[in-house]
Amino acid sequence: MMYRGCTLAVLRADIDPEDAGAVLALVRALDLDMRWPDPTTPRLYLEDTDVTDLLRSPEIEQSVSLVSRIPDVRDELVRRQRSIASREPVVMAGRDIGTRVLTEARTKVFLDASSEIRARRRLGEELDAGRSSSFEQVLTATRRRDELDDSGHRAVRREQAASGAVVVDTDPLGLDQVVAACIEAYRAANGA
Repeated sequence: MMYRGCTLAVLRADIDPEDAGAVLALVRALDLDMRWPDPTTPRLYLEDTDVTDLLRSPEIEQSVSLVSRIPDVRDELVRRQRSIASREPVVMAGRDIGTRVLTEARTKVFLDASSEIRARRRLGEELDAGRSSSFEQVLTATRRRDELDDSGHRAVRREQAASGAVVVDTDPLGLDQVVAACIEAYRAANGA
């Protein structure tokens, strides 16, 4: 969500997402925060305005990997993510949380799914949000993001999962089953 929020800010400022210097200057100056008014629903704020519902637009989807692959932007957001984690207990999702951001996390889960299944799920989100997309468009965008993120710094494939992570193949699972697998991984890692 944080990378998407930065991407939204970059696009609103009419900055080229591939202009690393301009993107970094904007991100460093950005008033960006995560809050949980409801403990199960994270919200992202830019300049004290909730922008969560804007983060899944096709424009952001097309540009988020361009912003997130800038090493200095990743460094800045890692610093901010660690700060958020130090404020309160949190469940964080992202491709480098267990491998870079919170390497000391008590429980690490790597959710694995084929690009086709992830595209079907994303298409459902797109349609639920009232956006018209085709499966082919979403699949192409999913594969493009994977290629851009596969830099060695972010866990895209199961063999890149953080040391000690529980890998959950989510292809055959529904949402409730994935949540149950994550809860079981937490309990097993924490003796609960």
